[in-house]
Amino acid sequence: MLQRYLIVIFFVCQAWCQTPTAIDLKAQSRDVDFTGAMSTAPFKSGAALPSSCSVGQMFYLTSAAAGTNVYGCTATNTWTLEAGTGAQSASQLSDLAPTLTSATTLTLGASCSVTAPCNVRFGSSVYAFTTSTSATISAGTGTAYVYLDPSGNLTVGHNLTVTCASGCLAAPGVSAFPSNSIPIFTWTATNGTWDTTGGKDWRAFQSTTNIAAGTGLLSATANGVTTLSIDPTLLALWMPVPPTSSTACTKGAWSVDTSYYYVCVAANTWLRAALTTW
Repeated sequence: MLQRYLIVIFFVCQAWCQTPTAIDLKAQSRDVDFTGAMSTAPFKSGAALPSSCSVGQMFYLTSAAAGTNVYGCTATNTWTLEAGTGAQSASQLSDLAPTLTSATTLTLGASCSVTAPCNVRFGSSVYAFTTSTSATISAGTGTAYVYLDPSGNLTVGHNLTVTCASGCLAAPGVSAFPSNSIPIFTWTATNGTWDTTGGKDWRAFQSTTNIAAGTGLLSATANGVTTLSIDPTLLALWMPVPPTSSTACTKGAWSVDTSYYYVCVAANTWLRAALTTW
C-alpha cells in the first residue's frame, strides 16, 4: 500500500515540482496579443539616449518635447528621430526645437530634411533648414537662448561655454531673446551639462508686431502693410526750390538754395529771405 502511495506522489511531483524556467516568447508562442495587458513598455526609455545601439533598436526619450520622443537606431551607435509625415500641429510646422541627445549635446532641427524642410520667414525672405545641427556645452551654469536672427542664422545665445556644429551659430553674451529675433527655445544648464528637464518652448505659430505712430508721425494700414509717414502739421517738409511765389505748397514746407531760404507761409504762398555771410 505504501509503495502505491509513493508511486502516486512521484507522478504528481513530476508534473508540478519542476524547476521554473523563463518563457521564450519568440520560440514558444504564436500570435501573442498584449491588448488586454495591464500595461506594456515596448521601448527602453530614459532622459538621455544611450551612447551605443544596434540597428533596429528603439528608444523613448523622456526629456524631449512632446511628439519628438521616439528614436530608432539607424546605424551602429547612431540614433535618429522617427518623425512622422502626417499632419503636424502648429508648433511643429517649423520644428527647429532642440532635443537632448546626450548630457552635453542639444540636437537642433532633428526632423528637418530636404523633403520636409523647416522654413522660417523674415519679411520677404524665407530660410529653409534641410539638415539638423547641434550645440555642445563644455562649461557653465545658466540659460541658452535658441532663436533665428534676421539673417536667417539658427543661433544659440548664451553666457556659457557652447560650440555649434555647421548650420548653427553660437553667440556669447546673450541673456535674453534679441528684440529682432524669432524665439524658439530656452534650455538651462548646470555645471557644464544640459539639464534633462531644462527645455522650454517659445515658438509661436502666429505672431504680430504692433506699430503705433509717435509724435510727428502718421500711420496707415492696408492689406496687412503698415506705412509710416511724417505728420506735416507738426514737422516741416523739405520741397524743391519753388520757381514762383505761388507754387503749390502746404504751410510749413521749406526749401533752400545758395541765395535764399524759402518758406511756405500759407497754402500755395511762398516767402524768401536772402542768405548772407558774416
